[in-house]
Amino acid sequence: MRILVLSDNFVPEQNAPALRTFEHCRRWVEQGATVTVITTVPNFPTGIIQAPYRNRLRQCETIDGIEVIRVWSFLAPNKDVVLRGLDFLSFAIGAFLAGLFQKADVILATSPQLLTGLAGRLLARVKAKPWIFEVRDLWPESIVTLGVLKQGRIIRLLEKLEIGLYGSATRIVTISEPMRERIAARGVPAEKIAVVSNGADPARLQGGEKREQLAAQWKPLGRFVVGYIGTHGMAQGLEVVVSAAEILRETNVHFLFVGEGVRRRELEALAQRQGLVNTTFLGMVSASDAIDYLALSDVVVVPLKRTATFESALPSKVFETAAVGRPMIVSAHGHVADVVQHYDAGIVVEPGDPAQLAAAILQLRDDDDLRSRLRAGCKKLARDFSRERLADLMLGEIRKVRNCNSEV
Repeated sequence: MRILVLSDNFVPEQNAPALRTFEHCRRWVEQGATVTVITTVPNFPTGIIQAPYRNRLRQCETIDGIEVIRVWSFLAPNKDVVLRGLDFLSFAIGAFLAGLFQKADVILATSPQLLTGLAGRLLARVKAKPWIFEVRDLWPESIVTLGVLKQGRIIRLLEKLEIGLYGSATRIVTISEPMRERIAARGVPAEKIAVVSNGADPARLQGGEKREQLAAQWKPLGRFVVGYIGTHGMAQGLEVVVSAAEILRETNVHFLFVGEGVRRRELEALAQRQGLVNTTFLGMVSASDAIDYLALSDVVVVPLKRTATFESALPSKVFETAAVGRPMIVSAHGHVADVVQHYDAGIVVEPGDPAQLAAAILQLRDDDDLRSRLRAGCKKLARDFSRERLADLMLGEIRKVRNCNSEV
């Protein structure tokens, strides 16, 4: 079976879409599928190309048996709406043109940006092949919620495109049951929508050479490390973590921010203005280093802004944190809070409430038995959401689509 995947992000980028797509595709290759991924050069979230790549018209490589075709696109940091829109549009055009020359039995286009879905739809029509729309985020609802764009003509056009993509897709796969329900509420038949959650690959999370070095650097200082490892974007509402750091400035609690994003510089400046010496911002690090910093943390914070849109979200950092056995503090409502509570893998606090977050941190710092219990819950969560099992579920959905098409 030949699977053609369109994804704006792919390794060596380390955001959730890139890792999910890579780990799924690697497993499909192991299962005997021929997988081709059309993507861009690695540049997220800064818009700066990672060495040694260049933004060429077309370049090919093979990663773990996956044929990767990188097409030219207009690159922009993940903060300017107009420039980012040009980025999305140029990739959609490049992906469509490159896809014309690739054989495929099934086409998989992955969101959140809808223009990748449009490229998948057009390729499916030209090739007369089925296509799957993988919906990891509800656009354009999310960008309105975050204030990136206001309701108006552009949003109405995107909403029309969204509904059109849902209607034309042979199958829709999303990441949570609440998100499935929200898509069905838009008039899509529920039986057309499958759920394949995010997850983590424990083998990938073993870490690199820095783990012992970091432990020697941080642990003798008596710090209780609270980590946030991931994108510093608008959806996370990381101001609440900085505010909690201010509340705990006279304690041994130290806050470690690892990652890049549109809000990172603002958050770092806020901490500096407040004179917080108990915060460290490291920016973007390598994948193995990020895992080592995750393992260094005594507790990991998973924040999301308080909005109805994000109540259906289930961030992949939950599963990565669970896989390294670190208790979580979830500052969010909705599905992510329900999952963490169900597995007893962390504490849930009110989103946007720094006092509750600070109190939960102190509770975990002072209660060894509680941390031990939550680590056990993390192991159960990681086992049930192993990326290998989820990749097999996704491959099952692809096979269903391929088999139904062959019967027509």
